[in-house]
Amino acid sequence: MRGYLLVEEPGAWGAGAVPASRLGPVVTDALRGTAQERGLKLLLIRRPSARDLDPDGPRRLFLVDVRRGRARTLTRTTPQAEVAEAAAATEGWELHDEPLLLVCTHGRKDWCCALRGRPVVAALADLDPGPVWECSHLGGDRFAATALSLPTGVTHGRLSPADAPDLVAALRTGRVLPHRLRGRSCDPGVIQAAEAHARLELGIDVLDALRPRAVVDEEEGRWRVDLEHEGRPLRVHLRVGSAAAQRLTCSAPDDRHARTWELEHIDR
Repeated sequence: MRGYLLVEEPGAWGAGAVPASRLGPVVTDALRGTAQERGLKLLLIRRPSARDLDPDGPRRLFLVDVRRGRARTLTRTTPQAEVAEAAAATEGWELHDEPLLLVCTHGRKDWCCALRGRPVVAALADLDPGPVWECSHLGGDRFAATALSLPTGVTHGRLSPADAPDLVAALRTGRVLPHRLRGRSCDPGVIQAAEAHARLELGIDVLDALRPRAVVDEEEGRWRVDLEHEGRPLRVHLRVGSAAAQRLTCSAPDDRHARTWELEHIDR
């Protein structure tokens, strides 16, 4: 991902990766077009207490760049009737210098996200409500509950309410939770996998401690990812595998195999 366009919609969300909502199909299509033109993923967001808000009240918008070295968040507030125009505008945005923490609770996309996501978002909001929002479909439903930290693009999965204190602390101190890490959304999957394995094996939790330098597609499903750790090279060797067939999400109609990235070894 290059980044995200976040649009506040406190009401109910319908089915689909870009869900129907009270914004209506015309506005939703316009927002989708703006996101595609800018190379962004469109997400609807709402506060955990959003059902108490005026459905016709002002909306917060966020424009987030998650690319390494360019990460930043811009924001603006706009009347509900002007959401599409405000999202497409190039002027009028202000720098938002606080992190955001989005938890997928999009039950109409996959009900596991609501079942597992809502207790997590409630626990996070109890601890530190400022950065916490519910969001629509992030992807990776089988890892619910999932959370996206912005503007870093760090994704954690298989979260429970018990993880909330550690996740808030990590967000505020520039760290990650290696045992829950799903990767940085600005990176290709093979780099995400290599970084996750390296952090688990070596106990590295500082966000910017690892930097990708090269990816080599070797033969027979094997990959090599060169990382830099504190100025020193770190070479991660992976093998593509397949997990046993299972229902990958709560809404899946049948069992399927999921690709896995298995660690062979790490050279320091």
